[in-house]
Amino acid sequence: MTTPIIKILLLGDYSIFRNALRMLIETDNRFRVIGEADNFQDASKIVSVESPDLVLADLPDRAPEKAMQKLQDLEPPVLVLISDYDVEVYKKCLQLGISGLVLKEEPAETLFKAVEKIFDGELWFDRTMMGETIRDLMAENRKQRQNPVEDPARGLTEREMEVVELVCAGKNTKDIAKDLYIAENTVRHHLTAIFSKLETKGRLELVIYAFKNGLAKLPGGNGSSNGSGQSRGYSQSMNA
Repeated sequence: MTTPIIKILLLGDYSIFRNALRMLIETDNRFRVIGEADNFQDASKIVSVESPDLVLADLPDRAPEKAMQKLQDLEPPVLVLISDYDVEVYKKCLQLGISGLVLKEEPAETLFKAVEKIFDGELWFDRTMMGETIRDLMAENRKQRQNPVEDPARGLTEREMEVVELVCAGKNTKDIAKDLYIAENTVRHHLTAIFSKLETKGRLELVIYAFKNGLAKLPGGNGSSNGSGQSRGYSQSMNA
């Protein structure tokens, strides 16, 4: 079976950086750069015409949060290149549904691996930073228990709760259907209902909500590493 070529859109302020990135990416015949943009309006036009599989974005050092807000409006999964790890930037990326982060100082092999994983429906985040995020979620969870409010999760059925737990365990639709002995289409219907009841926009936001509100057990910090500081233990499938 022929492996599909992954189509990538480059988004960044600087032409020299984009050109260098294009040359690097196209050294690997698994990838093809289908366009470049230095602003979100042009990026959106390219997305609508070329339908890239992934947007590779250079996060600007100035006003990164403003840029991230716009990134969430792009339809394909987004992989962000950053100069250094900042906890707040990292948390914001998670909240907005960004699919992954890679440090610019990482080797090309790490970037290529991240692209492949995101194309396969997974997420790519640093293990240490994910650990810090989870600790923050645990702290927020404790605060919420001290100051309880009406919980939308009470409206979930027993089956929907099972689906939530399996999503948080990193299972994709096919695996969930197999574990629960139901059709994949039924799983999708359950997910649609869950997203509506919890007012979440997708699987990543659902996972964050579940951990914050105690609907699923928070993972430990002993996920296996691929050797570059990335943890497969925190991978989450995004396939519907």
